[in-house]
Amino acid sequence: MSIRERLLEAFERRPGSVVSGETLARRLAVSRVAIWKQINTLKTLGFPLESAERSGYRLSVPADSSLLKFAAAKHTWAVPHYFFNTHSTQTLAKEGAASGLSEGHLWIAETQSRGRGRLERLWESGYGGLWFSLLVRPKMPPSRVPPLTLLAGLCLRNAIQKVCHIDAKLKWPNDLMVGSRKLAGILTEMSGQMDRTDWTIIGIGLNVNNTISKKLSDVAVSLYRLTGKSWKRADILRAFISEFRPSYLRFQKQGFEPFQVRYWSQYCAPNKLVRLRTAGGIVSGIARGVDASGAIMIESRRKILSISEGEIIL
Repeated sequence: MSIRERLLEAFERRPGSVVSGETLARRLAVSRVAIWKQINTLKTLGFPLESAERSGYRLSVPADSSLLKFAAAKHTWAVPHYFFNTHSTQTLAKEGAASGLSEGHLWIAETQSRGRGRLERLWESGYGGLWFSLLVRPKMPPSRVPPLTLLAGLCLRNAIQKVCHIDAKLKWPNDLMVGSRKLAGILTEMSGQMDRTDWTIIGIGLNVNNTISKKLSDVAVSLYRLTGKSWKRADILRAFISEFRPSYLRFQKQGFEPFQVRYWSQYCAPNKLVRLRTAGGIVSGIARGVDASGAIMIESRRKILSISEGEIIL
């Protein structure tokens, strides 16, 4: 275990407390200079560490070493690749896919310097969130893969409900919401040919214990802010994998149709007026459901339109 990883465990033992450099040095059996260097490095990587003059250091969000322990354990399907910091787990996963790794490999990061969502939007990925990308190789043509984003959202929603008892809702095509604020986002990318999918990467960003910046506080929320308590991110990750794997196997055989009703039952604004931004402009109408292809069905001017691209404007 590296010094950084042992530091994380040390802060977890003293939640919310200032820990002196001397205590850390003694516990880790290194010099105080080594501790100082590692603390400064962690700060540059985005860890919310505070220095108290002549007192020590404090992690301003709940410390959680559960992902580190998850990565060190053996798993029947998900093969974890753990990083303290990376530019983007999505990029690492695509590199792994291109190198020929089998499906089920999973890239996890404590922080990301260039986390991103749909349309290349920046996704804040500070310490305490759950940032990961999963490699799958669905045995189907690329035209049938898009609903996998909706399925992953449903599985993540169910995992959060099971572990945290938070009733998050789905926003087509790739967000989880609590009220009007975003809790999680999903980015799915794939590579393939006309009749064959080579790989699909499902990237997930979930706000767990991380701090939400002031500029995003009106539009984003974390599980910690919702509940007032910290959560073991590995518990949520395990629950997601438990939900996703059997659903994914069924999806490969039967497509998205078996999941349509369940998805829509957890939708954030069913049968309500919505505005949808598409490449062709704004479409307004009543959201009536999703079809087997994952397209959202909008009733507009007494017609049902199936729209497969775009985003809902809340």
